[in-house]
Amino acid sequence: MDSIIFQANVIGMLMYIIPAMLLFFWIIKGLEDRLVERKLYLACGIGVVLGTIAEAVIFISKSHLYNTKTGYASMILVVPFIIMMFMFAGINLKTFKEEPAASHYSAGYGLFFGGSVEFWSLLMTEDMYDMSSGDVLLITLFGLSTVLFLGGVGMWISYGIRNDNGIRVAGRLAFLYLFLQYLYASALEHVHYGEHDLMLIIASLLAFIVVSGALFHQGCLKLPKIAKKD
Repeated sequence: MDSIIFQANVIGMLMYIIPAMLLFFWIIKGLEDRLVERKLYLACGIGVVLGTIAEAVIFISKSHLYNTKTGYASMILVVPFIIMMFMFAGINLKTFKEEPAASHYSAGYGLFFGGSVEFWSLLMTEDMYDMSSGDVLLITLFGLSTVLFLGGVGMWISYGIRNDNGIRVAGRLAFLYLFLQYLYASALEHVHYGEHDLMLIIASLLAFIVVSGALFHQGCLKLPKIAKKD
């Protein structure tokens, strides 16, 4: 168990937390003196904490587990709404939503929330299954795409809240995430149970990356310009 935890910790840091940090640094590049440092730390820290709590809820509800009759149906149908509930709750905090740079903080929240969720998910997966290096790489790439997706989700929910439309935006993104979870579930079925062709799974991964990248990129294009402080 110790070796599994160590391996998952290393992979999780390299594939999830560090990319989340680098993407956030890229988003706030050149704006460090215009943002509230304390809120930058809070956005990332709260993202990690609520991401851990969200994953605990998923674990306790057993909605991430495979069922011989229904497959990963519970993961596909339930997990996206659990994730979006916690995403909306964190971004809707008064600490962030009333700030001119709310979308910047929300991007950090979403990235670190996603990194935390996928970190714990990988740890549980490696504990439950015996996987090859290729299987682990495939799963972590889907997880990295999820981190990117949730970073974009953070920005779009923030824009929605600013326009008094946050819940509707979160709901629409939950249905988009449901489709992406279907692609991820197909990869899990391939890795753990030998179902589906590898090329189909690779195509699913590419689709996941494209959708996540597009959502994140479009969110970045809408980031407001922050005026310099006097």
